[in-house]
Amino acid sequence: MLFDDTLRDLLSRASSIAILGAKDKPGSPVDRVGRFLMAAGYRVFPVHPARRTVWGMPAAARLEDLPGQGFHPDIVCLFRAAEHCPAHARESLALPRRPLLFWMQEGIRCPEAGEMLRREGIAVVEDRCILTEHTRLFPARLFTCQRCGHCCQGRGGIVLGPRDLPRLAAHLGLSKEECLARHSEMRGGKPMLLCGEDGFCEFYRVKLGCTIHEARPDVCRAWPYFRGNLIDPVSFNMARADCPGIARDATHAAFAWEGFASLRAWDLLGTDPARDGRALIVHERELPARSPRTDGRAGSEHS
Repeated sequence: MLFDDTLRDLLSRASSIAILGAKDKPGSPVDRVGRFLMAAGYRVFPVHPARRTVWGMPAAARLEDLPGQGFHPDIVCLFRAAEHCPAHARESLALPRRPLLFWMQEGIRCPEAGEMLRREGIAVVEDRCILTEHTRLFPARLFTCQRCGHCCQGRGGIVLGPRDLPRLAAHLGLSKEECLARHSEMRGGKPMLLCGEDGFCEFYRVKLGCTIHEARPDVCRAWPYFRGNLIDPVSFNMARADCPGIARDATHAAFAWEGFASLRAWDLLGTDPARDGRALIVHERELPARSPRTDGRAGSEHS
């Protein structure tokens, strides 16, 4: 059994989840879990032997089909009977990039699959609901991504920082030079991801979301915890009005300190104004005074 700290770390590190047995039948457990995980900011890919689409996205027939579609799951989450688990464990071990975590949903146990995966260094969870565990380990925050795409719109806003280019180039199977030539333009002395004619980042797709989610730039990982939103209440109010993921009753002070802690925990704080996106360069001394209380909701601060 995994300790909470280990499980919390794995869920934090993961950005992509393959759901085996996925279906969008309203009210079904898998439908509730899939929609929850997407709302929590994970890139979800449905796998089902018969269904063509799930949640408005194309479904793969088999787990082994995902790498060919550019998807490498960090978590494999099973909504299938225990008798299928050994075969799916072998599929997971055969993936070109092995998952961090193999999750058997509530009611599913398979010691054979668990032992097979643990021997190869893959963490295993049995008979637990990922929605329940995620909610328990990550209490409600002031921001939860809704996958609306608002932050993917606007030419010249997505900087390819010094750590971003190698990651994106490797994800696309290109050299760094080819990646820059095909997918960026120089603006303000920094390379920026290109936008399509619709004004969205060229890697954004309606209903699918970010198609390079695992390799997305640091500024994308950081939103909405941008410098302006953390240090300026006017900028924060504008972001809160536009971004449905920011709690409507969040206070600026609580949001700023939560955001700064997140940037620091995720190692996203920038240091080089010439190369990093300015939105990622924030110093603790610039933040507003801490709220006397910590729940972060309007009305929780003393006047």
